[in-house]
Amino acid sequence: MKTLFLYARIGLRNIRRNVRRSLFTIAAIAFGLFSLIVFQALKVGLHQEMVNSTLGLDAATIQVHAAGFEANMALLQPIAGIERVREAMTGLGLTNFAERIKSPALLLAGRQSSSIMLTGINPEDEKAVTFIARRIIQGSYLAEADMVLLGRPLADSLGVGVGDEVILMAQGMPGRPATRKFVIGGLYQTDLPSFDRSHAYLPLPAARRFLGAEDAVTEIAVQADPEKASALAAGLQEKLGAEVYQVRSWQQTVPDLVQLIALNDATMRLLIVIVFVIVAMGISNTMTTVIFERFREFGIMHAIGAGPGGIVSLVIIESFFLGAVAIMLGGLAGIAACLYLQQYGIDLSRFVSSNQYFAAGHVLRASMTAADLLNAVLITLATAIAAGIYPAWKAANMDPVKALLHT
Repeated sequence: MKTLFLYARIGLRNIRRNVRRSLFTIAAIAFGLFSLIVFQALKVGLHQEMVNSTLGLDAATIQVHAAGFEANMALLQPIAGIERVREAMTGLGLTNFAERIKSPALLLAGRQSSSIMLTGINPEDEKAVTFIARRIIQGSYLAEADMVLLGRPLADSLGVGVGDEVILMAQGMPGRPATRKFVIGGLYQTDLPSFDRSHAYLPLPAARRFLGAEDAVTEIAVQADPEKASALAAGLQEKLGAEVYQVRSWQQTVPDLVQLIALNDATMRLLIVIVFVIVAMGISNTMTTVIFERFREFGIMHAIGAGPGGIVSLVIIESFFLGAVAIMLGGLAGIAACLYLQQYGIDLSRFVSSNQYFAAGHVLRASMTAADLLNAVLITLATAIAAGIYPAWKAANMDPVKALLHT
């Protein structure tokens, strides 16, 4: 223990011997840690924003359909035994869900027309699943039984507004054409114009009457913890059976989002490797330079009986101290930057205004966790120590006689 304290004192003395070089090395390590903390926090915030926007727009965490369901089919596919589905979801603690009826439709306003996805919803239930109710900019959120809710970009392209009449045409049940006039009761607007131009909403009873689908539900959207979606979907599918029902998690309904997150993770890992290889090279170069400057010192230590293990320990301890100081400085700077970015974020409007994964907002905010912070500190410290191994080995294996004669 006394030897260890002695090496620690020598290590601290040697760090102070060349303050400028030590500060340069500390700054390089601190910058690596700062970059790791901030990049990781921004990546986590990015993924959270993408998932929350996508699931809160329409997809939800879990979707339940009739077995064999395929999206965008014109033929309605009602779910059988709705009560059974409700009981199964309640049994799994899934209380935030909305029953829907969806059908492709044609919206006509005078000589203008547009293909849309018509969705019949229970307004109050849908509030717990999507954020459309919070994006009403004119009129009301399906307050009237037979009024339709349109996206503002769609209404603008058709030249209509609240209080105007439009005609909806769709294929009802069983395969019969349905046509009816509706009054526009409200307009909504998300941060994704392409969605607003292609989706319209009716109260569920009105949609059923229009489509001739009494008591029918073609989709049940469930909002839950996204990280538990796969397990919850598998449990619900097991309870309901695959013969009559199809249960899919958001990872299955939005596979492109899953792939994009995986791509971001891979890119982040590559960036971390590049940054810390550069940091490790800087530390190794610094310690190697120190070794050459202290040939005589290490020769004397060999001559008085310090073995290779002692020399290695001394150099590693110096690397540890450099890393520890850098971790304190880089960690504080990284935490401060993350707190700032968590509060104010980065406006990405110029880059994601038409991106489907940013329908809820265009501001990227950092999201830092204790686990990520600890991992960043451990990676940095391990890099600092590992970078000192080669210089330590060189010092431990030098010829004492040549070292003593070195000038």
